[in-house]
Amino acid sequence: MKSLGGGRYAIDRVFADGGGMGIIYAAHDTRCAQNKVLIKTTRYDTGRHLRNFRYTADEAVKHIAQTRKILEWEKKVLVRFRNDGLNNLPSPNNFFYDRSLTLAERYEGRAGHYALPGDLLDSEPYLVMEYIDGAMLETRLHEPAFRARLEERLLTLSREVLTALIRLHRPFEINGRKACFLYQDMKPANILVSHDDYFTLIDFGGVTLRLGDRTTEPTAGCITPGYAAPEASDGREHQIDARFDIYTLGATLWHAVTTEDPRELGSEFPHLDPAKMRGKGVSEPFIQIAARALARDPDKRYPSAAAMRKDVMDRLRDLRA
Repeated sequence: MKSLGGGRYAIDRVFADGGGMGIIYAAHDTRCAQNKVLIKTTRYDTGRHLRNFRYTADEAVKHIAQTRKILEWEKKVLVRFRNDGLNNLPSPNNFFYDRSLTLAERYEGRAGHYALPGDLLDSEPYLVMEYIDGAMLETRLHEPAFRARLEERLLTLSREVLTALIRLHRPFEINGRKACFLYQDMKPANILVSHDDYFTLIDFGGVTLRLGDRTTEPTAGCITPGYAAPEASDGREHQIDARFDIYTLGATLWHAVTTEDPRELGSEFPHLDPAKMRGKGVSEPFIQIAARALARDPDKRYPSAAAMRKDVMDRLRDLRA
């Protein structure tokens, strides 16, 4: 059993691994009555990110430093919004640096094998969060018990997610410039579902700051092909606005209803036809809500998370009447 934080935290198992730039472990705090926690750290070496270790040692070190900034940024975002009273996200408990669990000591580069510096391997950031009981929506959406009340569950999910988006999208100013936060990377792998249907967003590493007319580093452009809205195509991902989050929620609902993974449709920005949702356990009013969220023209989408939440609440009320 691996331990971190000077032996304080013992890793039990992988809790969530969506294949992006983060991996979450289930662990327990050995100094605090064995309390369960979640520990998130950076993953570097899967999919397209593996290419960053095939060049030179200097390039690999630069990539590691840039990627680590995302977890450090996530900590700041979580603290900000937990302090703001937003509850459908993990509570940050601790943040520390320790030996990397995801980096190898040596890689095969362009000029042969190279070793990463020891101090780099020993300074991996770790974000400790409250333990949340549940499983990723990506897994739950295939369960017969979950699909038995599919529309009601997805409307409840949408209500909670949109409540979070309203807070994230709330405008403020930085040095006289308009700003807001965008979640940016909504997908079933980033939503936890408990057995009593409590929904939690678990990955705030993709949250970006929209400042003026552009999103900013370190997370600008952290989008997932298949779920991303088409206005992010052709290198325009830095220019997205709050309506991008509306689309990604629509894509998440589409995936949950059809069980088709948008990432496997052969295009970075596939056309997600709302008609495919018919006959899958949801009503026509629900499909119309999803269809508006999925409009490829952002001007035809819901103009705000609050506007979509109103339709979701109206439909949820009718369904329960």
